[in-house]
Amino acid sequence: MKFKEVRNLIVSGLYEYTGLFVVLSNQLNPEMELPFIIYSVTAPYIPEGGTGDLQSTLDTAGTVKVTRYEQPTCTFSFTVCSMDRQTKDGFVLGEDEALDLAEKAQGWFLHTGYEYISGKGLTVVDIANVQERSFLQVDEEARRYGFDVVIRYVRTDEMTVAGVEAAAIKKGDNNE
Repeated sequence: MKFKEVRNLIVSGLYEYTGLFVVLSNQLNPEMELPFIIYSVTAPYIPEGGTGDLQSTLDTAGTVKVTRYEQPTCTFSFTVCSMDRQTKDGFVLGEDEALDLAEKAQGWFLHTGYEYISGKGLTVVDIANVQERSFLQVDEEARRYGFDVVIRYVRTDEMTVAGVEAAAIKKGDNNE
């Protein structure tokens, strides 16, 4: 699995659970209707150290495929965005909405989404606490709460080695 697959699985699962759009931060697109979640990738690949595990297979044509396996981690930062606003259902206090939804999203990683995450071959290694990330936006406060998550996944890299001749040693052959 490559990082892009990990990112897509996490983003789609979080969207499915929260019902909020989960979009990459620092984009030129107009902002979504509030509330929504932005994410950034702080580290797409943190190696575990070592050379990984190697496995080779030989096909009938004498070609060897060498596969390298390792379990790196990656780090995401998720932030729920809201603002104080009037809606058809009444006044929404952005502070409360952002905090409640950040805790809900964090809860998905902590408990509710465990089966989804592990069923996709991923492991949650660490979940940081929810932190206030608000900022002043012209004349109004943009209410934001967020947290970071470290995910472990299995990365595979393959290489084909052509032109290798298969050698068979017969039992009892003394040609050493």
